[in-house]
Amino acid sequence: MSHGEMDDLIQDFILESSEIIEQLDQDLVELEHRKNDLELLNKIFRAAHTIKGSSSFLGFDKMSTVTHHAEEILNKLRKGEMVVVPEIMDILLEFVDVIKRILEDIKNGRDSVNIDQIVKKLKLANEGKISVASSSTAVDSDKKQLKVEQKDEGEGAQLKKATKAIEQTIRVDVSRLDSLMNLVGELVLSRNRIAQISSELERKFEGDYLVEQLLETTSQIGLITTELQLAVMKTRMVPIGKVFNKFPRMIRDLARDLKKDVDLIITGEDTELDKSVVEEIGDPLVHMIRNAVDHGIESPEERIKKGKPAKGKVHLAAYHEGNHIVIEITDDGKGMDPEKLKKKAIEKKVITPEEAKGMSKEEAFGLIFKPGFSTAEKVTGVSGRGVGMDVVKTNIEKLNGIISIESEIDKGSVFKLKLPLTLAIIQALLVDVSGEVFAIPLVSVIETVRINENEIHNFEGREVLKLRDSVLSLVRLDDVFGLEGSFSQDIYVVVVALAEKRIGLVVDRLVGQEEIVIKSLGEYLSGNVGIAGATIMGDGKVRLILDVSGVMEIATKMPKKIKKGKSLKTSNVSSNNMVNVLVVDDSSTDRKIMKRLLSSSGWINCVEVTNPHDAITATQDLNIDLLITDVMMPDIDGFELARILRERGFDKPIIAVSGRGEAAANQKAKISGINAFMTKPINLQEMLNKIDELIGVNR
Repeated sequence: MSHGEMDDLIQDFILESSEIIEQLDQDLVELEHRKNDLELLNKIFRAAHTIKGSSSFLGFDKMSTVTHHAEEILNKLRKGEMVVVPEIMDILLEFVDVIKRILEDIKNGRDSVNIDQIVKKLKLANEGKISVASSSTAVDSDKKQLKVEQKDEGEGAQLKKATKAIEQTIRVDVSRLDSLMNLVGELVLSRNRIAQISSELERKFEGDYLVEQLLETTSQIGLITTELQLAVMKTRMVPIGKVFNKFPRMIRDLARDLKKDVDLIITGEDTELDKSVVEEIGDPLVHMIRNAVDHGIESPEERIKKGKPAKGKVHLAAYHEGNHIVIEITDDGKGMDPEKLKKKAIEKKVITPEEAKGMSKEEAFGLIFKPGFSTAEKVTGVSGRGVGMDVVKTNIEKLNGIISIESEIDKGSVFKLKLPLTLAIIQALLVDVSGEVFAIPLVSVIETVRINENEIHNFEGREVLKLRDSVLSLVRLDDVFGLEGSFSQDIYVVVVALAEKRIGLVVDRLVGQEEIVIKSLGEYLSGNVGIAGATIMGDGKVRLILDVSGVMEIATKMPKKIKKGKSLKTSNVSSNNMVNVLVVDDSSTDRKIMKRLLSSSGWINCVEVTNPHDAITATQDLNIDLLITDVMMPDIDGFELARILRERGFDKPIIAVSGRGEAAANQKAKISGINAFMTKPINLQEMLNKIDELIGVNR
């Protein structure tokens, strides 16, 4: 056999053994609850036999030796010569841990595992020196032997089924799936672009036969792209059971260490989500499950005193909710006391007594996620260091997930995690802030609220909003990113959540919801706090995707201030023989260029607004001599803005500018009440001449 063929065999052995060992771990824990399940015992025996045979053939002597001794015990168990007792199970589970380490050595080309201790234990167990076989197991031995024979007869049929299933599956390198996912992402962007162009053509050539055909084809492409996207995403999906199945063993060992009796109930293990999310969620769940057993579930004596069953219950559940997966960890333990949590937090100097007074029950529960916070009286191998739940929070934030906690004293606690199904293509809420459009991952959005500026209050130098029965801290995105403020009194608050925190992001308007593909900003721009990446919209423009965690971080470091007013900056507008021009453009760059051009004249005062809504407000509150508007703007275009202003009695000249020359011939300009039309790039002298002509100013 060639060296290459042997390498392939070893790789196949590693993959197959990893799956068998993982299943073996779960089955052995299950065996403690189903001690007389002969089918399960046969399954475990066959798994050990397979590992022994493969490792022996490939010359992995340590693994074959250890597995041989374990197989002897399993054989006696299935024949009824030994019984399943905790001491035997401890040794068999230790055997599984050892072969896991041996397999890791094989993967990395090492030889570091000492098997003498486990072999000694397995031999003693096999000889009955650890747990004496019960004579009662020999009862009805004839019936049991008959069952064994029946099971063995059925093994041939089961083997055929398994072989058929293997033939229908192939192993694919994850990098190939990632590449496929990236290509689908590009296709989604192209689909959005085609849909945008088709929509614009429909508005321009309504009723045209070719346009109708294009729309029909675009719709079909959209459907196929969505189907393809779902199909590719499904190839990356793995059952969350891959993570869940580790916990029965962990709970068993932990409960024995803590001298507690705990029953773990798992539901929804077949729920699927993206492989990248599964890889990140393992650690947080380990900490939360351990927390439930250590801090939540009481000792059997304490539970009986409270009138509860001696055995505690931890319920781990997963289910889909829209484009998210929800994971719930419920226990019927002692619950959490908000007042005790506050007291402990003050002792550990996590919060001040003043902060504790104003805390709601939910905020008090959130204290457990603070670095260094722990309710354990002493440091043990399980808890007390105050790092577990902090790790949970960090990992959930990384996934743009949300954590919520419900707890009642002596009734138990419910921890609910809400996570995105995938991290590559996401649903996003598009918002407008000072003319710039940002994308907020929809998984982080709780709700949106339209409010008036007067509803915002100031508390200790921070802006807050009373939303139903709670007080919500506000963050103005124009402050966070150094953008100009809006003139409008009517604004929107996007309530977002990350891990256990909730804040309101103040934006000018909601643009809509869209499926977006997250693109990296590259090496030079990747360090910008508050920005998770970028995406290309249907109109070809690049839009930034907010990193909610980063925005929260910036907000906490921003200086406290008196409530920010939204009054217009009238200081820019004077009457000293100056012409007051209002520039309306959703592009920050175009506004700056126009302002510099006009201000360089020496006789023009320029006021900028980012959207038509602010323009309408500005024309009512300011003494404007002339308005310059861009034509191509979202929501309300330049023609529509002119028409609205004319209907409201604005009688000053309006100049429309556009990068598309064909719009000049459009009759809409005259119908809308636009006095002049100019094409970008703007010639300064031509613009000044046109303003001079329309205003009729004698300088």
